[in-house]
Amino acid sequence: MALKFNLNKSPRVLTLDEVLTGLVQSGIINSEQEVFIQKKKGRSHHHPLVSVFECDIPDRRIEGRTLTLEDLMRWLATYSDNEFYTIDPLKIDIEKVTNLLPKAYVKRLGILPVEADEEFVTIVTSEPFHLVWIDEVERITKKKVKIKIASPTSISSSLEDFYTVRKAVSKLMKDRSSSSSGNPELEKMMSLGNNSLHGSDEQGISGIVDWLFQYAWEERASDIHLEPKSGVGVVRFRIDGTLRVVYKFDPEIMLSVLSRLKILSDMKVDEKRKPQDGRIKRKIDENRIIEIRSSTIPTHYGEKLVMRIFDPKMADKSLDDVGMSEKDLRVWKEMSEGSHGIVLVTGPTGSGKSTTLHATLKHLVSPEVNICTVEDPIEIINDEFNQMQVNSAIGINFSNAIKAFMRQDPDIIMVGEIRDPETSAMAIQASLTGHMVFSTLHTNDALGSITRLLDLGVPPHLINATLKGVLAQRLVKVLCPLCKEKVETNQAWWQSMTKPYLMKMPSHVYQAKGCPDCKDSGYRGRMSIYELVVITDKLRSSIQAKVELQELHKIAHGSFLPLRLHAAKKVIQGLTSIEEVLRVIV
Repeated sequence: MALKFNLNKSPRVLTLDEVLTGLVQSGIINSEQEVFIQKKKGRSHHHPLVSVFECDIPDRRIEGRTLTLEDLMRWLATYSDNEFYTIDPLKIDIEKVTNLLPKAYVKRLGILPVEADEEFVTIVTSEPFHLVWIDEVERITKKKVKIKIASPTSISSSLEDFYTVRKAVSKLMKDRSSSSSGNPELEKMMSLGNNSLHGSDEQGISGIVDWLFQYAWEERASDIHLEPKSGVGVVRFRIDGTLRVVYKFDPEIMLSVLSRLKILSDMKVDEKRKPQDGRIKRKIDENRIIEIRSSTIPTHYGEKLVMRIFDPKMADKSLDDVGMSEKDLRVWKEMSEGSHGIVLVTGPTGSGKSTTLHATLKHLVSPEVNICTVEDPIEIINDEFNQMQVNSAIGINFSNAIKAFMRQDPDIIMVGEIRDPETSAMAIQASLTGHMVFSTLHTNDALGSITRLLDLGVPPHLINATLKGVLAQRLVKVLCPLCKEKVETNQAWWQSMTKPYLMKMPSHVYQAKGCPDCKDSGYRGRMSIYELVVITDKLRSSIQAKVELQELHKIAHGSFLPLRLHAAKKVIQGLTSIEEVLRVIV
């Protein structure tokens, strides 16, 4: 039976007392939690539901989860007999809605227009009982107002995003249109020679670039792609491993944005024919500065720019955060704490290898240990390591760096990647002379690293003498706990995922559905799946010059949990889907 609330219809601003009473009546919180929130946030000047959210109240629907601000705003929508609205820039005609009302006006009222047609304008608010502005808005827009509910934080951030970008783009296009010479060839020549941005252009583009970084951070993007296409510039974010289109610019605006980002990256703005690399440091808020690695390549329609965002919190991750089981974590620590030998981490780009290695080095660091790393590039900066970056322009590569490290009295050496015979030979030499060496390889599984080292010319007896163990890992997306749905197990898919191993098929699994909480993707966040192989005496005796990978798998069978079976366990636990595992592993 639906709850009936006795709502006072007179205009008013929500108070903490009112929302706490309503939340208790709805069963969202209990009386003890009401008292706790009141004591902790009784004098807060924030929106009352923001105050509730900041108290990290457990969600009774899902164990281990706390109430999100969106959960609370959805409750407010029901409480006020309105519809909840998720602000999605991709589904909003920003140019159209921001032309309806001035920025200062909507900012003062804490509202935002999000939809408009010939008759109606839809406006979101977080104060559903304080609507004294409706008559004035209807008079200004000459449209009837529809009210929907959104969180005050999303309204505030979207307001800045929409009006900043819209104003900058409109002004730039207007300025350029009025100053156009009408000679396309002359304009093209001027564009090619434009090495910097000046005046209002610079101010407008700076605003767009600031918005781009902030938006990417809020969306948890790991990469930003700016891609010139035919007649349009496309901006895509990689979120939880998947690329999504988030914005489209006029080609002229995209060119200016690219130029601005190249300046920030310390690249040559007038060099458009060769690939370039650079780095940016950007302040996101008062307490956070992010590192960004940028890279350009020439394409048919112009330069493409990709920026990899490095979260500074990655440097704080410990081995306990990597996602290993208690048993495997104990084995990995014992393996890593040796005085000499080689330990490898394998997997494709973006599988979390660097995070695992840096967490391992952080576990090993102490005032008595000298840790030297050579990376391409340095992704996670740690003051406790001596980090060197590869620079081919001046002859610094992985093998040369290891040679230099040997004269630096190192205890532990981390090599970003073993990719050629010279690097593999130097890594082996370092381990043979009493150093602990960590590195990465690009192989499909852990045992594939042995055949890869053989392909690089490492003699079998040296692999036997130095290799201690290999960790192969991948990152898979985690199903959204709010919307994942139970389905019968697809037998063909289950067999594809678990072959060639026999594993009992569960009666049901979970699949992605999509909801506003996960932005209709069905997933939220990523986790590690892995296989950890310890090089045993039995395995060492089988490492010969022409050994086949299948033979190694037969010999090591039963001594470790294969990647596929580890992934299958995560599927059975309802943490990820068969489709996601097949996408990553097969």
